[in-house]
Amino acid sequence: MDEFWTEIAKLLAAVAAGALIGLERELADKPAGFRTNILICLGAALFTLISVRMSTGPAVDRTRIAAQIVTGVGFLGAGAIIQFRGAIVGLTTAATIWAVASVGMAFGAGEFALGLAGTLLTSGVLFGLGLVEGRINEWRVVAVFEMELEPSVDVHALVQRLMSTTRARLRSYSVSKARDGLHGRVTVVGSAEHLQKLEEFLWKEPTVHALRRI
Repeated sequence: MDEFWTEIAKLLAAVAAGALIGLERELADKPAGFRTNILICLGAALFTLISVRMSTGPAVDRTRIAAQIVTGVGFLGAGAIIQFRGAIVGLTTAATIWAVASVGMAFGAGEFALGLAGTLLTSGVLFGLGLVEGRINEWRVVAVFEMELEPSVDVHALVQRLMSTTRARLRSYSVSKARDGLHGRVTVVGSAEHLQKLEEFLWKEPTVHALRRI
């Protein structure tokens, strides 16, 4: 009976760990949120317990079932990674799923100290470094501007003037013919303040007939 309650404690610890880690994902409105991380952590712990229970003989590999958890979690992580407008998103969510499964395995194996350490470190990375990342993103914002330009405008000179005036950094630009002029697309990197100045500059530029920021 004592062994049963010990196993219940392992499962409850996995649920608590998944809840703590999943809370940040839920607050960040990510696909794998609160319930998903709880279930991943609980499932990993339960599979580990089953693996231990089934390995009663000396010739039985105790790690066989537990090893497949990594493979199964890999499919979940792959489902969280998508390509959106040329950028890869969901890598942090996939890595979180992977880390949560390892925490669940630690609790399932009875390694409470290791599981607790993994929970605190994972939560610290998601919560603490998320704030740091937010501050960094204020200084490094990527923006795309689409413009309808006069046919006679020197696009290269205009782009150079934009960069020198607003202190934003040019990543790329392209120009194509439109029915009534030229269509320009400029991708720039800079602080939120610099990009706001760039947008204001473009609105005042007489050769720009239409502007859209993506």
